Amino acid sequence: MPVKRAVRRALVSVMNNEDRADARAKGAAGHGAPARETSGLPPAHDLSDPVFPGRAGVWAGWTLAIAAALVLFAMMVITFIDVSGRKLFVKPLYGAYEVTEFLMGMLIFSALPLITAREGHVTIDVFDQFVPSRWRRWQQAVITLISAVTLGFIAWRLWLLGVQHIANREVTMTLHIPHGPFAQGFAVMAGIAALACLVQFMGYLRGTRHPRAAVQAAE
Repeated sequence: MPVKRAVRRALVSVMNNEDRADARAKGAAGHGAPARETSGLPPAHDLSDPVFPGRAGVWAGWTLAIAAALVLFAMMVITFIDVSGRKLFVKPLYGAYEVTEFLMGMLIFSALPLITAREGHVTIDVFDQFVPSRWRRWQQAVITLISAVTLGFIAWRLWLLGVQHIANREVTMTLHIPHGPFAQGFAVMAGIAALACLVQFMGYLRGTRHPRAAVQAAE
């Protein structure tokens, strides 16, 4: 049967590819290729970007990625329950609007260090064509330094705002959720993002880090 022959060819092709991959791996190990150190690292750590170099940066990136995913899933569930209850039973989820507001802030600030470490923020490269290639690294150094100072200032102001909210015992109107701990948590996330910018600045300053555009062009 043509279908059976096609399936058989596909299976044989997959098995051959796996055999070749195993052979390459064994050959690399036989030639003394260094094995990747995975002890003490979280599972599937290569699916998220480290916030800064080192094992602590890997764990921070992995934890923030899991937290952002869980928060996004919680927002989806709450929105589904709220809309379904309003449309089908004329009974929306009590306090869903306030919970969604806090979850939105948690999503933004938990992803902020990850996007910063990846240098994935929205950028405008209108003037990049006027900057000589030899100055690109210094341009990125200045940008990351300004970003670090800005994020540090945001973290400082958010922390003070959280202290003020705690002192005034400010809570939401419906569920009486306190504002202060969330503001201070957001301040910590902004501080981690500022630390990621400082690591990038030191990398550009020492020449161990290169602009993303140059790396992508080389690839």
